[in-house]
Amino acid sequence: MEHPCYKCQTSIDEMLPFCPHCGAPQIRVASPEEGTEPAPLTPDAQQVAPPTSWAPAPAYHLQAIQWDAAWKGAILSGLLAAVLCATPVIYRACCLWLLGAGAFAVFLYQRRLPGAHVTPGMGMRIGAVSGVVGFVAFTFWLVFQFAKNSQEFRTTLEEQMEKSIGANPDPRAQDILRQFMNNLNTPQGLATFFVLTLVVMAIAFVVFSAAGGAIGAAMFARRRDVL
Repeated sequence: MEHPCYKCQTSIDEMLPFCPHCGAPQIRVASPEEGTEPAPLTPDAQQVAPPTSWAPAPAYHLQAIQWDAAWKGAILSGLLAAVLCATPVIYRACCLWLLGAGAFAVFLYQRRLPGAHVTPGMGMRIGAVSGVVGFVAFTFWLVFQFAKNSQEFRTTLEEQMEKSIGANPDPRAQDILRQFMNNLNTPQGLATFFVLTLVVMAIAFVVFSAAGGAIGAAMFARRRDVL
């Protein structure tokens, strides 16, 4: 049997793989419409089409934090930690509140992006941001309280120092504590002490909140794997 060449329309034997007139390949494949009868395949159709079932993963599946979804939760958890750390009595568990704030920030992030995979490193960064927010808010409150009750603060500090001096039997240590207390009675010494206190608090807020974020990310990942 013969069939027309798809390129030059010359009738050629169907057993020939190439057209003897134009050299076009005469590869034929079966199509659903023709049943088992083959049809010519053009050179363009011979190219393998890329798979259509593959699609790029959403951006939040990558090892990168989507801060547009993370910052609101970090601010909320940081402010909550600041309030708890400033509340009388329960402020004694401030380290626990900071750990919880970091974990809560990660929880809110995964709630906004249900398919997000948060590694402990990503959780540390999210928790650290919540710690920074909490420290800033707590600092404003602390400065306000210090300016409002500076004399009461100094009196309380002196009483605590006197108790420490009386409880320490080492004369050399007592002299150091007395010298430190005398420095606190000066404006420069009190300002230096206040700044050093803020530095220590900043480190505590960031470190504990970052640790809480890492712990929260690990816990939520384990729970997702179990489910």
